[in-house]
Amino acid sequence: MNYRSVAYVLGELFMVVGALMLLPIAISFYYREGLTIAFLVPAALLLFIGILLIARKPKRFNIYTKEGLVICGLSWISMSAFGALPFIISGVIPNYIDAFFETCSGFSTTGATILTEIQSLPKSVLFWRSFTHWIGGMGILSFMIAIIPKSESHSMYIMKAEVPGPKAGKVVSKIQDSARILYIIYCALTVIEIIVLYFFTKMRLFDAVTTAFSTAGTGGFSALNNSIAGYNSSLIEWIIIVFMFLFGVNFNLYFFILIRRFSSAFRNEELWTYVAVNVASILLITLSISNNYDRITDAIRDAAFNVNSIMTTTGFCTVDFDKWNTFSKVILVFLMFIGACVSSTGGGIKVTRIILYFKEMHADIKRTLKPNAITKIRMNGNAVEKKVIQGLNSYLVIYLGILVISTAIVSVNGFDFTSTLTSVITCLNNVGPGLGIVGPTGNYASFSVLSKLVFCFDMLAGRLELFPILILFVPRTYKK
Repeated sequence: MNYRSVAYVLGELFMVVGALMLLPIAISFYYREGLTIAFLVPAALLLFIGILLIARKPKRFNIYTKEGLVICGLSWISMSAFGALPFIISGVIPNYIDAFFETCSGFSTTGATILTEIQSLPKSVLFWRSFTHWIGGMGILSFMIAIIPKSESHSMYIMKAEVPGPKAGKVVSKIQDSARILYIIYCALTVIEIIVLYFFTKMRLFDAVTTAFSTAGTGGFSALNNSIAGYNSSLIEWIIIVFMFLFGVNFNLYFFILIRRFSSAFRNEELWTYVAVNVASILLITLSISNNYDRITDAIRDAAFNVNSIMTTTGFCTVDFDKWNTFSKVILVFLMFIGACVSSTGGGIKVTRIILYFKEMHADIKRTLKPNAITKIRMNGNAVEKKVIQGLNSYLVIYLGILVISTAIVSVNGFDFTSTLTSVITCLNNVGPGLGIVGPTGNYASFSVLSKLVFCFDMLAGRLELFPILILFVPRTYKK
């Protein structure tokens, strides 16, 4: 382990996050809330620690897989730890564990909350909550790589640790250029959503910005107690449906469209599977709940909104789907596991993994029937390497292990089985709302301190694809 290299990169990260934390100060000034100190103190602390860590550049700036994973894990934990301070200093969330939970939920783009009253909170705090979604959506380390020059090898190992999906990809030859391009697309889509919400609906600019931040990061924090339902606008809901869907798509495909590689974009297996599962779920739920609506168009809109909200792991709500029939709720739970596409801002197991698991099952059946046959698993016409399949299987085993252990620990609270299980599922898959007491109208305030810490672990582990967090608990990691 090259400790100096790890410390140096963490120092750069602290300075970036400290600078970003100055934005809520401007919001506090504008609305005359007097909460400057709540953001200035943690920002100054981050900048000070960052300067100390980068004061001495390491002689051997070596970053490999292990260093990349450790940097990624420590970065996200540190961001959440410091990001919780504005909630404490402002007095909005007096308990540090609750504040840490809220911030982990923000940066990991989960959207689970312990708050029972939201829209009366200071605007600067509401901005910070949604802004953590936007920061965490594409990844703060990816942002840092995009703006701070680094060698290609160093950037690659950091990017591989943070970018969601079975395999970190590059849209161009250089990692830094790839990160910059993806962030430009991310920013462009966010700005477009803000413009559409502000100019084509009656939404206030502040609400348009915070809603776009939460949609872009597929997080789900809203400025209203009733989430998107509080706006009581079908137009707003349809606009958000479109953008939730778009942010759940692999961002590499947008780049292919920009450079006119249309075949690479529109012949992508994951994209069409994502579309097929999305549309099929909407149709099935619409048919299942249509008897409860006077107009079929309302049933379609509610089904489309909540299917996209759950599948992209955004977590916005327009209706209490916990009151839907069992069939519809089962579909939503399945979608919580599937999640969005790789290299999107969504969570879950990811559509690519689901496709490959089914292809692997099909190949195993063929091998059983024809032991001597040569079977290759292909994705988008390319053969999938054996080590990728092995990695997928390892991921699934660890994922299920964390799910089982976390559920067992949380069950000590004594809540009903549905609430207990779905609370873990939604945190591990970065969804937010579940069923029961953590449903669309509920929250996580009643859980114990131990359970909230388990949820924090699950949220960060789920966002970072498990390994960057797990490696921090392996003693061998810290050997030189």
